Amino acid sequence: MADRRKLDPEFATMADIMEAAGLTRRAVRVWIARGLLTKPVKISHGYPSGVFNRFPAHVLEQVRFAVTMREQGLSLDEIAALVAARDWTKGGLPPGPTVRSRGDAPPPARPAKRRRRP
Repeated sequence: MADRRKLDPEFATMADIMEAAGLTRRAVRVWIARGLLTKPVKISHGYPSGVFNRFPAHVLEQVRFAVTMREQGLSLDEIAALVAARDWTKGGLPPGPTVRSRGDAPPPARPAKRRRRP
């Protein structure tokens, strides 16, 4: 797409999503209906310009993630569960573990009992 329109960078169009994922318009609509992608916001520019769908910018990250998971053999329902579990508005990688090593772990609630050998 050499001739791109100047749009708000906080939004993505259907064409942007189709290009990022290599999907058809119909496939994008199915993924929205199945919960893999965030629903678009309808924006009206007034008649005769019409009403347009604008996706939040994080949807591009969602669709790339969904395509990668699909290539690894996950079903659409499994991908939808993964997408729902993550906060996509923050961007970047999902949060890592809160405890990096055993030394950083909080002390146990009660001391471990020692086993006696018979």
